[in-house]
Amino acid sequence: MQLNALATLRHSLLFALLLPALALAHGGPSNQVRPDDVRASVFGVRGELAPPPAGVADLKFREFFRLPIGPRGLEPSAKLQSLDGKRVRLIGYMADREEPAAGFLILAPLPVSIAEVEDGPADDMPASVAYVHLAGFADKTLPQLPGLLEFTGTLRVGSFEEADGRVSTVRLQLDASASRALLHLGEQAIAAKH
Repeated sequence: MQLNALATLRHSLLFALLLPALALAHGGPSNQVRPDDVRASVFGVRGELAPPPAGVADLKFREFFRLPIGPRGLEPSAKLQSLDGKRVRLIGYMADREEPAAGFLILAPLPVSIAEVEDGPADDMPASVAYVHLAGFADKTLPQLPGLLEFTGTLRVGSFEEADGRVSTVRLQLDASASRALLHLGEQAIAAKH
């Protein structure tokens, strides 16, 4: 048990050390919002989490699928299915995409970089990701938001073909005010660069 924990820690530290180099290799910093801007926003996670607001359930990525994985492969968990159509809070990292799509972002349980041009659909994105959709802004693309992010919205479960051609299983629909705040954060960061 202790060896597994040490191996996991070693891999996490190595990954954390390599991330900046990977971001530079894929042109990451030019399309990134400064970490301090995100932490100061309503989306950045700062320290201990407060309990979710009334009527909002916490959902973790590890709760997306039944464990252990059985002969039928990945199956939605009872908790995920019970929260379909309800308001949930989800915390994760925005996937760093080579070609960001308009109207949504991909939220993952760990920092990931997706090289669509080079790898196509053969990337290393984990199975438990959520597509976070903006309300009323299907034509807007967000810059990369670094760090741990917190989103609250309405959960949708089931296969859905996204605008980028991928098929999502889990989606989080932000309300209009959260969508505007997220876009405003991105616009501020872009303006600060010029």
